[in-house]
Amino acid sequence: MNPSAWTRGRLRWAIAAGATLVAAGAASGCATNAGPQRVTANPTTSVAPTPNYGNVCAPVGADSSSTCVRVTLGAIDEARTKEGLGPMRLPADFSGLTVAEQLFVAIDRERVDRGLTPFSGLSAALDQEAAKGADSAQLPPRPGSRYSSVVAEWIGAVANGLDADYQWMYDDGPASGTPGCTGGQTSGCWADRDIVLGSFGSHHLQLAMGAAYNPTGDTSPGDRGGSSLAATLAATSNGGPYAYTWRQALAATSDATLRPLRALPASLSAGGIADPPRNVPPAPDYTRTCSDTGFDSSTVCIGTALAAINHARALEGVRPMILPAGFSNLSIADQLFVAVNLERVDRGLSPFVGLTAALNRNAQVGADEANDPPGLGPAYELDDSEWAGGAANGLDAVYGWMYDDGFNSGNLDCTRRNAPGCWGHRKGILDDFGSGPDLVMGAAYDTSSDVHDGDVGGSSMAVTLAVRNEPPTTYTYTWAQVLAALPGGAD
Repeated sequence: MNPSAWTRGRLRWAIAAGATLVAAGAASGCATNAGPQRVTANPTTSVAPTPNYGNVCAPVGADSSSTCVRVTLGAIDEARTKEGLGPMRLPADFSGLTVAEQLFVAIDRERVDRGLTPFSGLSAALDQEAAKGADSAQLPPRPGSRYSSVVAEWIGAVANGLDADYQWMYDDGPASGTPGCTGGQTSGCWADRDIVLGSFGSHHLQLAMGAAYNPTGDTSPGDRGGSSLAATLAATSNGGPYAYTWRQALAATSDATLRPLRALPASLSAGGIADPPRNVPPAPDYTRTCSDTGFDSSTVCIGTALAAINHARALEGVRPMILPAGFSNLSIADQLFVAVNLERVDRGLSPFVGLTAALNRNAQVGADEANDPPGLGPAYELDDSEWAGGAANGLDAVYGWMYDDGFNSGNLDCTRRNAPGCWGHRKGILDDFGSGPDLVMGAAYDTSSDVHDGDVGGSSMAVTLAVRNEPPTTYTYTWAQVLAALPGGAD
């Protein structure tokens, strides 16, 4: 994956200034105000995330993986140092919280660390109102008159609660893309931050919050992930019952805290999956069984290659790969699609939805030229590509990419130990592309186009992995078809 191919955040937007809910005021309904007042200074400019967690977290859909969350926390901690604040202390199980709970904990931590009163908890009543906003991709509706100093937030294309916190707290000023904060406009600058760090009135009132997340709630044009996060913040004399409380978060934090990542370790894919410590010799050695020239999808060759893959998987604690019925009769392109997806889903990553004609053509260029396929155009958010020469079938190519891609392998980009290209094919296959219908793939092969030393005239295979701006309407082969052909049917 080209790390500069995309950045999370430029296409998201939040509603705050100008769309703040008018508070219900006193119980009589006579008094109103415009919500909480800012009580802390804002940064002079937006803070670019360091590390850039957008290059690690999924580009579409939700991502509460430990790697994404910990790298985002590292960026937040770096931004906080510019304000003279210490690291953000979060419970060790933060990744396992719901996105709503994550947002609640992060907002309270931002407030408490600046001497402000925390929200007591996630109110079940306000959560229901926030869910209406998340489901419709807009601000939640106004709650009843029991609440005062009411404000609301909405943000789209957000991966998790920390992602939203970073956008609202540190990337909400000039040059952030925030509505009302572009060109000569300043009314919207830091409006979200002002809400998060606002004063909510009387100390005799409880501060209550509601939050909800819909991973596919936003259908507006240009929203890559479709995710929708909404929140309502208010003061009240009685905010209960609470679905999750600040006391619970503090108790969990006292047990153990989440450790930030300042950078993605070189030994991990962006999906947080570790590289093998060394190349894994195939056992059984299917290269002695399969034909050493041309393609070989015979039952014996496929069977021994599958056994070798499952031996290598067992060393990582990954369950055996189970192939769909008729795998040997599939085209090489379809075999590549199946094997790549099985390597992903069996490690908890989302599959590519299907092979498209456009990406098959792109992969064909790579296969014909015995090289990685060329980059894609603006119709795609990001892409990655892999190439293999001399492979007998799709399983053979995937074995090389996944288990024999380090030093002293056939990886042309790993000519010395710890070279940046070592395990690069594996990292590409196990990258975090997000989830949903935008994940698409292409695959192709050429029978004799490999011109590299020792393999002139050999087979050439290539795949293109991508996230499209809009889901395609047609596929040449789909993951749904694969699932239907697996033993026991789709699961």
